Formats: sequence, structure tokens, C-alpha cells
Amino acid sequence: MLQSATYADLEIRILEQQAGGYPVEITFNGEQEFPRGFLSPDLLPWTPGASPQADGERLFDRLFADDALKTAWAEVRGQQPQRRIRLRLDAAAPELHAIPWELLRDAHSAPAQDLAASEATPLSRYLAGKWQPGSPIFKRPVKILVAIASPENLGEYNLEAIDPEAELSLLEAATEGLAVELVRISQPCTFSALEEALKLGCHILHFVGHGQFSRRQNEARLYLADEENQVALVSQTELADMLARQLADVDAQRDDKLRLVFLASCQTATSSYADAFRGIAPSLVNAGVPAVMAMQDLVPVNTAREFSRTFYSRLLQHGLADLASNEARSALMTAKLPGAAIPVLFMRLRGGELLGKRGRISSNNADVFWPFLLEKIDRGQCIPFLGPRVNAGLLPDSATIAERLADKYGYPMADQHNLVRVAQFMALTDPALLRDDYLRLLQRSLFSYLGLKPSQEDRRRFRNAGFTETAEALNWAEKVLDVEENEIHHLLANLELPLYITTNADNFMVEALKHHGLSPRRYGPRWQPQAGSPQYILTPRPSQEHPVVFHLNGYDDDPEQQAHLVLSEDDYLAHFVRLSRDQENILPMNLLEALSQYSYLFLGYQLEDWEFRVILQGLLASIAQTGGGKKVHVGVQLEDTGAPNTEKAMEYLQRYLNQFNIDIYWGTPQQFVTELHTRWEEYLEEADDDW
Repeated sequence: MLQSATYADLEIRILEQQAGGYPVEITFNGEQEFPRGFLSPDLLPWTPGASPQADGERLFDRLFADDALKTAWAEVRGQQPQRRIRLRLDAAAPELHAIPWELLRDAHSAPAQDLAASEATPLSRYLAGKWQPGSPIFKRPVKILVAIASPENLGEYNLEAIDPEAELSLLEAATEGLAVELVRISQPCTFSALEEALKLGCHILHFVGHGQFSRRQNEARLYLADEENQVALVSQTELADMLARQLADVDAQRDDKLRLVFLASCQTATSSYADAFRGIAPSLVNAGVPAVMAMQDLVPVNTAREFSRTFYSRLLQHGLADLASNEARSALMTAKLPGAAIPVLFMRLRGGELLGKRGRISSNNADVFWPFLLEKIDRGQCIPFLGPRVNAGLLPDSATIAERLADKYGYPMADQHNLVRVAQFMALTDPALLRDDYLRLLQRSLFSYLGLKPSQEDRRRFRNAGFTETAEALNWAEKVLDVEENEIHHLLANLELPLYITTNADNFMVEALKHHGLSPRRYGPRWQPQAGSPQYILTPRPSQEHPVVFHLNGYDDDPEQQAHLVLSEDDYLAHFVRLSRDQENILPMNLLEALSQYSYLFLGYQLEDWEFRVILQGLLASIAQTGGGKKVHVGVQLEDTGAPNTEKAMEYLQRYLNQFNIDIYWGTPQQFVTELHTRWEEYLEEADDDW
């Protein structure tokens, strides 16, 4: 089963029309930007051809007709066959929503690939916004509110009658055997009844009924019922406003909030040429719904039913809305049902994750893993260790940085993806240049990962600025929430722990804590203590209101800390010696005291990481080992090993880490922190109820 982390991130953004056409920008994995190309405006108005397949190939060739775009597509296709495709149509170009992008077919690949129907290329229409879409749902069963609008006089509007019992039976069959609770709104399905049902909480709203978009009136409407079960038209504005009120009254991180609206109706995805958020589906995303599945044309009944069945069954399996949409579209094509391109997924979720999946705990005490950890957090007796993979999607990974440095400085070995080895090569010539270039690569990437285009003024202003200075000036803590729906540092800041330890050079944890109204302090080791130097402490002590972020491997905002950034093999070996032999001289005594008494939470490490090995064997060997006489429960989150025999690999890692009293949570950093946040909110609610 494919997971969200399996996919590379590909954003295709089409901007407002200019003299040369519609500018098209392709960004890969958040930081690889390709030269801009142009889409010819004569694509509009779109005219269907002989077959959907031929139309899809024609649309693809028109989108990538520009040589720059054609080259970019070929490069990303070669780099990563599994690509999450987010088609981002600029708000100033709403007319582009009229094009059936879900037909896109790459006939130049082998074999030909329907991009919106392939498991390798989950596709959605991405709509950016300032609101937070919240966390994936871990609660089971998933609650689906079923609203079937079947007013008695549909015939007066030349609309077919709807059989509520048949539609409900279809949905029951689609979700049979899955962890789903169907909650039905009884007939008549009025607007007031819909609002009252939503107030009780649901995860998915499934609407079956008729919809219409009037080009003349520039208005989309749904055919609901009044108290007499006669047609009552509800405009997109009324519906969006009501949902916006409902969502505003619920914490975005709550586990009983609305995550998806499925509009099993005709023309509910049709957008106006005048406004990108006109049309019911886009307006609902703009109102705060993370994902909306809708129909962009009159949809055959059998097509709608088969799509719904497959979409829900797959969504409940893996939780990814865009992947489920592609799989459902594929099912339509396999069954040779007409209108496979009619369903459209509008999303605010970059990773597509609607439903969360809990990780696996490898422990002899799995039943007490979460209660123990939550109790430690509540007491402020848990220390998170932040590793390199917590920055996935926020900064280039170490392999990308290594390859760039290797290419720039002519690294002669084959392992150009190994940052520690590449850094060792550079450090032999100029260690200061190594650190400067490393930090400069991180600093420049901030713009692209935040979706910002640096102006000429920005380039001059930030040319010689440090990473911390740039992140603060760009208001990283606020901006990152526009591109990452469940940003790890913000979720960790919400725990309000007194001490955070990181092996990363960035200031993300500090900025997230500030954003939460706290007053964090930033420290690093005392790198060169003189003989006889007295031991020292952090004053005042770390607390919830004044937490400490301790950079174990240095950081950029202090000359001494930057000069000792740990990057190369020699750096790590020297740091290991310091931590194992001289830790009482280079680290604050109250930090060491906390390490001896509190639990640890490792995030974003793999066993083979130099950072993790130095921490275990250099810093914690004398503290956490079972033979040391100190029973310290340590919770660790590690990513999937990717080994050919996963079970044996997990067994080996568990045996190795048992000597440090480490329990393993198998999953991604994002998966763990999201689940932790959900459980923490539940823990606080229960504590309030018991008060």
C-alpha cells in the first residue's frame, strides 16, 4: 500500500494570462524550480474531441508544448516515477477551471499514463489559503453524514427523482466491512436539518442530490427541500457561509471535525469564469473544508455510483484523498463507464492525507506506551530530540545538499549523496567555506519551500543574511502554516515542554515556540572550555514559559556556534569524544540532570544517522543503558527501514535499542507527531472532565 511519504511532490502552477500566454511554473519537491514556460490561451474554450483518450493526449501536449515545460516534465518523470501532482490554478485565472484537467494523458511514457487515474500520480486541483486544514482523523469509526435531497417536485424542474433508500444502500455497500458509521439525515433534507446534523460532528459530509451552475446568473445552487419536501434552492454562498461558521466553532486539530465534502451531484464542480471560488466546490474549500470531491458536468448515475463505491473503499484503506480519487477514476475506466474525467478533487492538503493511520509500537509494554509518554509530557518530564527528517518538506534533505556541494566542488567519489563524506572532502580544504555554503543552501531554499518568489530587492537584502535572520524576516512561523497543514515544530510547541534538543542548525523550533506566545532561549555546547573551567548551568532553569532549545551540533546565529557546526566525519568523531569524555564541561549541568531524570523522544532519526549514533554512544550511553542502574523509559520514533526483510530488520533494531531502554514507534515523523497531538488533545480533555 502506497503511503503519502512514498511520493515526490510536484506542483504545476498556472498563473494569470500575460502577453505570451499563461505562465506555467513547475516546482519539484519544494525546492527544485524549473524555467518558466507558457500555455497558449487558444486552449480556451475547450472543445471535446472524438474520445476522452484522444482529448487527454491533446490536453497533455498543449500543456507541455513549451520546450522548457517539456524538458522539466521529462526530468521529473525520470527522477521519480511516483509523483503527487498538485495542479494549482491561480485565483486570477478562474477560466482555467473549465478545462477537464482530469483527462491528462502522457502518451510519451512507456506505457502511456492517465495522470488522474494512476496510483503513481495522485492528482488534485490545489487551492491555497490562509486557514489551517487541521490534522488527519485517527478516530474510528469514521463518521459519514449522509444527506440525500429528494424533494417531491423535482420533475417540475426537469430533474430526475432520487430514491433515498437506493442511494443509502449503495453507500452502505461501498463501506461494508470498513470502520465507518453512517449517520442519515431523515427526509425532508432541509438546509436547517443539515446544519443541525453538522453541529453534532462528522468527518465526511456525503451529499446526494441535484446541483446547477447558471452562467447567466453566475451562481451555483443545490436543490434541497423545505419542510413540505418541496424544492428549496440553496446558493453556494449560503452553503459556504454555513460550513465556515461550523468549522470556525471547532478547533482545527480536533478529531471530530469535517474533513471532506463529497458532492454526488451534477455540476457542483463547475466554476465561474469570473471568480476562481465561484462554484460550490471551490467555495467550500475557501470556506475551510480541507477537501471537496465534486462533479464538473452532468454525471451518469452508474458512473457516480461506481466512483463513490471505489473512492470510499480505498480512502478507508489508506486515508489519502488524491490517491483514492485516482483509484476510483481508474475503476471507471476499467469498467468502461462514461465520464471518468467528471469527478474533480479540490484540496487544500499538500500531502492528501484525510484519515490518519496509527503507527506500530515495538515494545514489551505497548499497552502503556502512550499513557506513560502522555503522563511524562504533562509533567514536563519529556525531552524531544529533533533529527534531520523532521524538516522533510521544509528544507532540502541531506542527500540533495550533498549532491549540490559535490557538484560545485568536484567531489570525486561515487557517494555524492552522502553529506558527511562530501563535507569531509570540503573540510580538508576550507572548513569555514563548508559551513558557509551549507547554511547558504538552507537559507536560499527557505523562499521556495515557503512558496515565495524572491524579488531583486529580496536578493540584495538577503544576499549576505544568515539563515536565522532570513527565517525571522520572512515570518517563517506564520508562513509555514500556509504550506504545511500539520507542521511538526508547531505541534511540538503546543506541548509546551521546558526543554527541546535538536541536532539541526535551523531555528524552526525557536520560531514555533515564539508563535505560541512563549519566550524560548537558544543555546549550544561550550565548545572550547579552558582547563579548570567551572561547570555551568542554564539560568533561569528551562520552564514552560521560558523553554530552552539546545542545539547539540551548533547553529548559525552565533559566531562560535557556527564555527563548530558538526557536518563532516571528523566533526562527528571529535564531537563523540567531547560528549563521552567532557560532557560535564561542555554541557550545562541542569541539562545533564534533566537527561538523567526525564524520558526522551527521538524524532526524525534513523539508526545509521551519524547524529543518532553520536547521541546514543556519546551522550546517553552512561545514562540510558540498562546496566547503568537507571531505568529510563525512552520513546523513540524511527522511519521504516526499507529493508528486504522488514520484520527481521525491526527485530534487530529493537534488540539493539533495548540496551538503551528504547521503545520504537514505526512510522514517519509526521505520522508520529500527528498521532501524538491527537492523543494529547484527548488526554487534556479527559483531564478537564476529571477535574
